[in-house]
Amino acid sequence: MKVVIIGDLAVDIRGNLNDTVKPGKNLILKNVKEAVGGVASNITYYLRMLKDQVTVIGSVGNDVWGKKIIDKLRIIGADVSEIKMIDGIPTGFLVIIVDQNRERTMIGSRGSNEKLFVTAEKLLRLKPDWIHISGYTILNRKGKETIRNVQKAATELGVHYSVDLEGIGSKNVSLSLPSAVVFCNEGSCSEKSRQDASITVIKAGSNGCYRLYNGEVVQHRTLKVKLRDTTAAGDAFNAAFIHAYWKTKKVDVACEFANRVAAFKVTKSGNMVKIPPDLIKDFDAL
Repeated sequence: MKVVIIGDLAVDIRGNLNDTVKPGKNLILKNVKEAVGGVASNITYYLRMLKDQVTVIGSVGNDVWGKKIIDKLRIIGADVSEIKMIDGIPTGFLVIIVDQNRERTMIGSRGSNEKLFVTAEKLLRLKPDWIHISGYTILNRKGKETIRNVQKAATELGVHYSVDLEGIGSKNVSLSLPSAVVFCNEGSCSEKSRQDASITVIKAGSNGCYRLYNGEVVQHRTLKVKLRDTTAAGDAFNAAFIHAYWKTKKVDVACEFANRVAAFKVTKSGNMVKIPPDLIKDFDAL
């Protein structure tokens, strides 16, 4: 499968806090690590782990971090030719604080990601089998035009497109998403933001996920695991769902596989972890 991923690219600065995050308090992080991140990078990584072809469309600053992101994505085998380097605006970044309860708080700047705009002509030229766009991109000045271009290209090519509402699902933004596969987080999944969606998948953490399809709501429970780090678990889930649904055309199979990949991810530190071969083989048994 050939997938186009449209979304934020960033550098993550991640550290542990032996406390909880409280307003007005100075925080000293331990075990600080810097890594390539952002939803587009993370989803691309997990799709590449599943042997899918990926073209990334994004924006980075013309700086050290921007070059680091492009180099990382190139190393994992993604097509980076559609990533634009922008002068005068820094690459996006996130400071990720993992507290004593293994929950995360993120502070950062989208930086050059705010300049991302995608035309229908570009997508038609790339001829993907699936197009995915992150919610934050839709918040850009031309974000709604970008999502309309995604819809136009998907219709003309006869392919699926998906939207993750992270960043906009709780803002009551009005979006018409006909025939879309929509991902959102429990508690941040406004119906106004997913009008006319074909499939809605609500990610619910330790409760697994809920899928809304053909007027039916079904919960898929996840495995009970020892939580270590939830960073990028939702991105791993999205990648696994896209991969499985495209191959099987079965929503419930895709939900089960996505739950398993996300559950494995949260047992490991970092945003990009290696999926064990046995887990990938399990997909064939679902």
